[in-house]
Order: sequence, then C-alpha cells, then structure tokens
Amino acid sequence: MIPFTELQSKTHINATQLYESFRDAQKKARSYRGSMTWKKAKGKEYLFKVQDNYGNGKSLGVRTPETEEIHEAFYKNKANAKERFKSLRNEVKAQAPLCKSVKIQRVPIIASKILRELDQRNLLGNHVMVVGTNVLYAYEAAAGIFFDNKSIATEDMDILWDIRSKLRLGIEEDADPKDFIDVLRKVDKSFELYHGQTFRVANEKGYMVDLLKAMPQRMTMVERDRIGGPSDMRAVEVKNISWLLSAQKFEQVAIGYDGIPVRIIAPDPRAFALHKFWVSEQKDRDPRKKGRDREQAIAVARMVMEYLPHLEFTSEDMQMFPAELLMDFKTIIDDQEEDDDDFSLHF
Repeated sequence: MIPFTELQSKTHINATQLYESFRDAQKKARSYRGSMTWKKAKGKEYLFKVQDNYGNGKSLGVRTPETEEIHEAFYKNKANAKERFKSLRNEVKAQAPLCKSVKIQRVPIIASKILRELDQRNLLGNHVMVVGTNVLYAYEAAAGIFFDNKSIATEDMDILWDIRSKLRLGIEEDADPKDFIDVLRKVDKSFELYHGQTFRVANEKGYMVDLLKAMPQRMTMVERDRIGGPSDMRAVEVKNISWLLSAQKFEQVAIGYDGIPVRIIAPDPRAFALHKFWVSEQKDRDPRKKGRDREQAIAVARMVMEYLPHLEFTSEDMQMFPAELLMDFKTIIDDQEEDDDDFSLHF
C-alpha cells in the first residue's frame, strides 16, 4: 500500500467536494424536468404540470394570481438550476486534467461509465451495489492509499442486486428502459448475453458484467431473478453473499481514468475482507482465484486497521458472519502481523 502524497490528497478532496456539489445541482435540475402550461377546459384555464414526454401530468388548479406565480417561479427556478448544473459540470470537466496529472485516476473508463449511469438512475445504493474487485477503488480512495496494481486489475464488474427493494428502471426524461441490460447498453450498446450465461453480459471488447443476488432464506422460496422482462439478464444466486447485504453500505468517491470523479457504493470493507477470506477457503472455488481472494482479504483488512481505524473488527459489527469464521480470519491476520501488535485483530 502506497500512501497518497499531500498534493494527491488535496486534489482528491477538492475533486470530491466539487463532484458532490455537481451531483446536488444535477438532482436539483432534474427536479424541474417537464414543463408547465395553461390548458383550457369548460371555459376556464388550468395550470397543468407535464411530467414526461408522453404528456402525462396533473392539474395545479384554475388560473389565478397564485397559479400564475407558481408558473413564473417554476421557469425562473428551472433556468437557475440548469445554469448552475452546467456551470458545475464545466468545473468538474476542467478539474479532470489536474486529477490525471497527479495520478489519482484509478477506475477504468467502462466501469466509471456504468457506475455513473446507475447513480444517475438512482439505482446505485438504493437497489444495487458493487461487489468484487472494483470495490477496492472505493476503499483505497477512502484510505488515501494505492493498492498494488496487480491487486486491482480486473476486466469485469460484479453487481449485487438487493431484491428486497422495489426497483424502477426508467428516468422520466427519455424512453424508459424495460430491462437492466438496456441500462448497460446506454453505456455501451455492444453489451450482449455471454455464451448463454444469462447472468452475464459482455461488450465487444470482452468487458463483462455479472448480476448477482443472494440465495433465498428458505429453499422453498421462489424469488424474482430478473429486474426487467423475460429477455433481461437473470441474476445468479450466490451462496452467503447475503452477508454483504447485511453489512453497512460503504460510499466513496473515486476518480475515473478520464479524471472525472465517480461515486461507488460497496459493502463495508470489513465485510468484504471476511467474505473474500471465506470464498478463498471454499473447496469448489477455482484454484486459480483462491490465492488472489486471500491476498485481497488480507490487504483490505490491513488497510482498515492502519488507515481506517474507526472501523473496528468487532463481533458486534460483524455479527452477520459466523463466529468461527471471524476467529479463523483473526488467526490469519495475526500470523501475518505477529511482530506488530498494532495490526492484530481484536474481536
């Protein structure tokens, strides 16, 4: 783990603050989507709020001085919100070369675009989150360190769907996608189902996205496995990934290869480390992947203890994991750090 330099830390903090302001402006601008118009009915004029491109909306009442004020305020505030959004968007773009010059750009372009699309549609954090190697970009940004490039290299993305939440895919200002795969195709139209594996899509460059879900609590339970219709991706059930859903969500802004910030919602890094360790111990795990699973688990645990000490590996916080697993992981970490008590795990 290589710590950020002072300049890198300062640049990352500034980029994060600016991006948060941009996202607030973006939400405000989106709140003024649609239009207001006057419509005549039965000899009277009514103020009508149009909410989508199909003309759907609702009446705000008959024309009066009050509704005229509402009409005027709407367009005034809409113009101000749009101007602020454009201004902050330009500021974010202008800052991108600086982020790249100090070498804090980390998240691959395709991953950044997918995450921004999910965030824009209010899916990220509310219905889906990132799991797998891509979460390391969030953890290292929070800790102010760089993991070894070999540890974070990946050509795919794992997205965990929380089926407990009611999910609406579309955004009102354009044609609503009916399937999750259509959301991904907004980023890259070449995404297609991969060799009959309905939980996985790949683009023309071979970048893959997997859609995962937790196994039902009872074997007799029948749950949805598609976000959209019958032609959509079918989420694959993954054993014990419910541990990650039960842990706290971890939110962090990282920097994409394009120098533009990207918001990442991931599992708590402690939960990620424990789950990765458990995966590395499974007999049916691909032997070629076990070593990397274990290395990532240990690296994230050490990062937490050294750079995020407020996140303690307590039995209370990690109660979703079996006690035996916690103790086994503690033994592994203690063996790694046997000469340094500062980095031993205390449950």
